[in-house]
Amino acid sequence: MHLQSLKLKNYRSFDEAEVRFCPDLTIFVGENNGGKSNAIDAIRLVIPPLAGRREIICEPSDIRFGSGEKSFSISATFGGLSVDQQGRFISAATDATLESARFNLDYRSGAYRPAITGGQFGSTLEPGCQEMVRHVYLPPLRDAKKALASGNPTRILALLNHFLDGTDGDQLAASLARTPTHPILSKIDGAVDASLRALTIGGRRQAAGIGFSSEEKLIDIARDLRFKLADHGVRLEDLRYSGHGYANLLYMAAIAVELEKVSSSDLSIFLVEEPEAHLHPQLQAAVLCFLEEQAEKSRTHKKDLGPSGELQIVVATHSPNLSAWVESRKLVVFKSGLISVPAPVPPPEAVVEEAPADTIAGEPATPAEGAGASPTSYRKTNCISLSALELPERQRRKIDRYLDVTKSAVLFGGRVFLVEGIAEALLIPIFAKKIVLAADQEKYRIFRSAVFVPIHGVDFEPYVQLLLSPKDGSRISDQLVVVTDGDKKERAAGKNLAGVVRKTRLERLVKKLGSTEAFTCSVNTYSLEAELFSAGNAAVMKRVYLKLHTRSAAKWDAAAALTGDAQLYAIQGLFDEARKGDFAQLLADEIASGAAFIVPPYLELAINAVVR
Repeated sequence: MHLQSLKLKNYRSFDEAEVRFCPDLTIFVGENNGGKSNAIDAIRLVIPPLAGRREIICEPSDIRFGSGEKSFSISATFGGLSVDQQGRFISAATDATLESARFNLDYRSGAYRPAITGGQFGSTLEPGCQEMVRHVYLPPLRDAKKALASGNPTRILALLNHFLDGTDGDQLAASLARTPTHPILSKIDGAVDASLRALTIGGRRQAAGIGFSSEEKLIDIARDLRFKLADHGVRLEDLRYSGHGYANLLYMAAIAVELEKVSSSDLSIFLVEEPEAHLHPQLQAAVLCFLEEQAEKSRTHKKDLGPSGELQIVVATHSPNLSAWVESRKLVVFKSGLISVPAPVPPPEAVVEEAPADTIAGEPATPAEGAGASPTSYRKTNCISLSALELPERQRRKIDRYLDVTKSAVLFGGRVFLVEGIAEALLIPIFAKKIVLAADQEKYRIFRSAVFVPIHGVDFEPYVQLLLSPKDGSRISDQLVVVTDGDKKERAAGKNLAGVVRKTRLERLVKKLGSTEAFTCSVNTYSLEAELFSAGNAAVMKRVYLKLHTRSAAKWDAAAALTGDAQLYAIQGLFDEARKGDFAQLLADEIASGAAFIVPPYLELAINAVVR
């Protein structure tokens, strides 16, 4: 059993959206304020917490801002039900096949509490049905040290209860009770008792002593117990001496043990916001691997009788590391869009034919609020579940291989720059900063927010299809720019350039996707280095080239002495065996130091396209 989809209507930043989930692990990615936490909170509202006490409730402020409706709804659909689960969730079944179940939450402003129903038609749920699915929430900006080392008993009490194994909680508390046997405590008893006797001798005499609670419950024991932590093989110490990163891992380990021991639920959903908090990349990889293993283990060790105790993980992250280390089907991209609400038109009788008396000459009167005002726009969240994109399987496999740590950053940025190699990725930012956008800081800041991806080849099609495929009126990229070489060769004279053919094919794909306005492909005639030379940068390029190839002055001069295509073929040939990345680094240093430089038109076009 697993959470299959979540539908949200009029809830917070959601107008109307659907989030799809994988049975084991689903990762929410996307920009800040894009709606990831809102989706997490929606799950927390419709599915009860494992601890039993809700931390959030439905409120009027949860209704989407700017909405004319006074209500919102959340619907969670579960799939993969076993035969036993079909019986337990029959009151929530979506149809006669009993293959899926649904919990519905409907909230109306002013209501004391939301209405919780089941199934397609909103039937009344059988008692205990909703409690067969639970969630545990790990918040962002968490203070693991405070949560584990203070008097908050939540995690330790849960572990104590899960490991009772039939032992009575009161008996365990009694066996762990502490007794005041030290001589110092006896001396305190005598001194305090003597003073109290003197104070109460004229009335009802009292006796006193110091000690621990005589009726300690298990929660009292849990409140006084503390987790400790240290490197393996070293004496354990209080958490205040540990770093935040390992304290967070201890926090997750405690919750994982708690979830593993759950025997009263069919499904536990572990909601983790920013699991990468305080962790370096290698530990982030370990966390992701651990979470996947926990979900898989819960399904391979199924119980014969009773609730199945399955585990599903939902993660919200800003880390490209985590999004790079899973297959694309497990990713959901959250995008922030706009809803335009036109201003109401005043009724005919409210139209004023003549200017009112208090109108200042030459200045129109200010229109009344809501009458003739400009349309208002409201933010909304769009969800793009990559599993729902209609990508050819061959393309999807390529994307999964390509989305390493560097390239997976495209999922977080609305503006993306795809280039063939490292040289373009090194030079284009310095061109933008020093030359093209030097006089427009606002545009340069927009440019700096773009994601640069060298794909180390010319196979742009999988990226373009991923980033510009529409889903529910949205797509991952707002602006996508591809820069590619024309690759004109002597033998290609009279034929279409390879780069032009590539551009035509990409533009045909983008038109089919309906995303033409978000795409620009800029192509040159030869290659990057030949185009830089042709633009009028021969002197500075020669100076940089000879820093790398100190004995190649004659070779450079011979190539530069040619004319027309022959010259540019020869310059292009000089770089066929050169260290292009090193050359680009040195050239960028020259430009940064103030060397005069002319940016080729095709690169200037690309830079301006990504900031429009």
